[in-house]
This record gives sequence, structure tokens and C-alpha cells, in this order.
Amino acid sequence: MQLVRYWLRMVIDLDNPPPVPRYPEGIKIRTLVVDQDEWELTNAMVEAFGDHWGFVERPMEDEHERWMHFIKNNKDFDPTLYFLAWEGDELAGASLCWPQSHDDPEMGWVDELAVRRHWRERGLGLSLLHHSFGEFYRRKKLRVGLGVDAQSLTGALRLYERAGMHSDPERQYVSYETELRSGVELRTQ
Repeated sequence: MQLVRYWLRMVIDLDNPPPVPRYPEGIKIRTLVVDQDEWELTNAMVEAFGDHWGFVERPMEDEHERWMHFIKNNKDFDPTLYFLAWEGDELAGASLCWPQSHDDPEMGWVDELAVRRHWRERGLGLSLLHHSFGEFYRRKKLRVGLGVDAQSLTGALRLYERAGMHSDPERQYVSYETELRSGVELRTQ
């Protein structure tokens, strides 16, 4: 087995209200409208995560079906915690949150934070994160967590640190792999 990746759990304790989000010009935030936004959300998430390590491209219909299953069957799904950043009729990014982490009902959870390539490097990711923190603060969830690939090529770890998050030393994960047989590598490297 060979060590290939580190994954960190990042947390922030919201002792004070978080900073007010400063969105790039032209960006408007709203929550998910069920039975309206799912296809655009699927497209945006596939594009945003397409350059992440381990991504395997699949037919868009399969991706959409997977997202719909997740949305319709997860008892914790709350569309008021799915924050979508729109520029006109294009979805630029999203922060998809859960009211609690799977192991701590007192911790809010940012499950997916994504910005499509065209909108990166403009402060949208940090603004979405601050928006999410603000909503958790309003809901009295004063500890917020998320998971991150420590070697993310998108700079996600630096973004989360800039937002005031720190690594939870009790929750770090390591990926190992070994090649069982040679073949064609399908994952994004």
C-alpha cells in the first residue's frame, strides 16, 4: 500500500457573528428551489469538481439521478441550507449544507462548496462560506465543519484557513492504494 492523499476535517467555532459576505458584482444568492434547480445544480457541481483528484466522469443523466436520489432520500436534506450563487441565469457556485454533521448534532456541516471555473479567483468561495457560517450562526449552530482534500489543486485548504477554520486533529484521514492489476486510469490525477 502506498499513501496517496490526506483528508482533513476543518472546523470553526463561531464565537462572534461571521463576516458579512462580499459577493462579486452581479452575483445573487438564493436557496435551492426544489423541482426547478436540480439540473443546473448537477451541471455546476460536475464542472466544479471535475478537476478534483479522483473524479471520474460519468454520463450527466447518471449524475443527475444520483443527486436526485440523495436529495429525495436523505432525511436531513433542507433546501434552505442549499445556497446557490447565480450570475443572471447561470449558476456560478454553491454551498450545500446540512443542519448537522453525521457524528455531532450540534455542529453545522458544509457538505459541498463549489465554484465553477469561470468564477474562481473572485472571492465567491469565501463569500459563500461566510454566508453559510452566517446562517448557521442565526440557527445557533456555533460550530461548523467540513471535509477537505489537503492537496486540493483548487486551493480549498488555503480558502478554509483564510475563513478562520482550522484542522481538527482528531479527524484526519489518509488514503492508501495499491495496484491490483494494470489498466487505464480513469480518475482525475
